[in-house]
Amino acid sequence: MKILSGEFVTSIATGGSLPPSERAVVALVGRSNVGKSSLINALVKRRVARAGTAPGVTRLLNVYRVCLSAGSRGTKSLTLVDLPGYGYARGGEQARHRFNKLTTEFFTVMVEQTTRLGLSTGTGRLAGAILTIDSRHPGLDSDLAAHAWLVERHCPLIVVATKSDQLKRSIKQRVTRDHEIALGCDVLRVSSKTGEGIKTLWTALTRLVVDLL
Repeated sequence: MKILSGEFVTSIATGGSLPPSERAVVALVGRSNVGKSSLINALVKRRVARAGTAPGVTRLLNVYRVCLSAGSRGTKSLTLVDLPGYGYARGGEQARHRFNKLTTEFFTVMVEQTTRLGLSTGTGRLAGAILTIDSRHPGLDSDLAAHAWLVERHCPLIVVATKSDQLKRSIKQRVTRDHEIALGCDVLRVSSKTGEGIKTLWTALTRLVVDLL
């Protein structure tokens, strides 16, 4: 599939208030400052998401629409939802609790909605999630906990190790393998800065959502 356009749609403050849509929904989950916003910009090849160097920039559920050319199937749309980062939040423990509540609400509502609707149309359905982890830090407790939490909810996953451009070439393969051993699954290494792995990620993402487009 070819990307035609990408745009920011809205920010929402409660996990159960995602706007109704016929699009497949993919959530981006990850620690604060792991590069989720930069990854969205790299995926759609334009700056639609606000990316910052300070942790805790994303405080709401940020919703993006991606339009794709599906060949003979015409034009299709995909919804990306950037969830607040875990592990850090400006505002202290109260803010962290609020962000965790947002994430739990979102997945609870989306999983229940997707299960109830099956493959019927008329509202957004959760196709899966992209779990973003920092390629420089394998086996962090917060990443392992997030992975286990998503697996327990039977959420289809693509695990992406970001910021691979900050690793020396000589250790990239070893560090990626360390991630895979810690998580017990395949890990895709990407760089939003250089574009490494972005095409492969789109291929994996297409496989994840194709039945819901």
